[in-house]
Amino acid sequence: MSTSTKPSAPAQASATDPLTEAVRAIDTTALDCIQVNAAVLAHATHGPGAHLALGGRLRFAPRFGEDGGLPTVEQTPADQLAWMGSPLGLVLETRRPLTEGRALLDLLPEDGSPLYIVGDAWRMPWLPYHGHQHMDHSVLLRVADGGTVEAVDAYDNETPYGRAEPVVCAYDRSQAAALFNGSSVLPVTVRPAPPARRPVSETLAENARDADLLLAGDTPERYAAAYRDHPDQQEACTALLLETWLLNRSRRLHAAWAAHHAPGSTLAHTARDQAAAWDDLAGQCYLAARRVQRGRPVPPQIHTSLVELLRADARFAVAAAGTGPGETMPQEPAEVRRTVVETVADVLGAAPEAVAATDDLSRLDGFASFQMVETVERLEDSYGVEFAPGDLEPAVLRHVDGLVDLVLRTTTGTEVAHR
Repeated sequence: MSTSTKPSAPAQASATDPLTEAVRAIDTTALDCIQVNAAVLAHATHGPGAHLALGGRLRFAPRFGEDGGLPTVEQTPADQLAWMGSPLGLVLETRRPLTEGRALLDLLPEDGSPLYIVGDAWRMPWLPYHGHQHMDHSVLLRVADGGTVEAVDAYDNETPYGRAEPVVCAYDRSQAAALFNGSSVLPVTVRPAPPARRPVSETLAENARDADLLLAGDTPERYAAAYRDHPDQQEACTALLLETWLLNRSRRLHAAWAAHHAPGSTLAHTARDQAAAWDDLAGQCYLAARRVQRGRPVPPQIHTSLVELLRADARFAVAAAGTGPGETMPQEPAEVRRTVVETVADVLGAAPEAVAATDDLSRLDGFASFQMVETVERLEDSYGVEFAPGDLEPAVLRHVDGLVDLVLRTTTGTEVAHR
């Protein structure tokens, strides 16, 4: 994370500052410009992995304009703010928009806690979009030592105007007020709340319901055709580049969510492969946009690939949900073992190899009652099951073989042949 000096001295963030720690800890490249700073707040409030709740849903819900305009999957900031709070464990209270910088700064808490705002990237000098492109963008503002105002922005992206990187910028109060004078800014006050912890199986089932509707219709074909047949292909390719960028980031975030909740599983591996495919398509769309700008034809395969990927997403969502609580993922013993090992390793912050080689998990650093409970809950969420209380014996929970047996017995009625 860089520290900006635009236009004043750099902010001297404390090494233990929870916001800057959160920016360093999360993969900000999997989040859009509205999500990313809310994700920082969730991590700072609830700890590692809290922001990944934004990645559970795997959706494709484009809005088709009635005026012949191009369809888009981009959500308005208001729609995103209305949805994000609950999964992140935050109460996001939208205030009335302001156009006067001093009035905005008057909302900053004196205790240094942050105010989340959505403003115009054109007016934000730490961004490459500054002076180049009008677009909604979030940032966290807070009062720092000496009364200066800090802007904390975790956005990370390559743009046509240069790279946007996570920054902390320090301004005196008059400079900060001037940044936001004359343009509409939406202030959002933030309070902590209990996160809405949904079982993985519920999220997968919701994704599958959306996917069933998608597979039954022609939405992917209509969406791709709108871009393929648009009379201004330069406009269409530029817009499609943004669309695939948004879809790519959402699929990468879904893959991170799956890896966190079901490490080593088929769900996690397939989500990762789908995200990689979206990354490839976004690259093809970037190439197409550049070619059209130079008067060259659009590569025809991008629209076909777009439809294929959207339908592959839907098939993946249906397969991931399965048909019952124990069928969210294939239950091969080797795969279950890998999931158990990677789950324990993630809970303890240990190497999977060390976990796999340990006969008694209680010998590993940090393995105690809390970690044992966390491991059980993670496995229950991963497989959409609830283990029988009588099966939760310490002799079972302290051994990889015991945990593998527990998963298999609960989900399929079989047990593993131990090494």
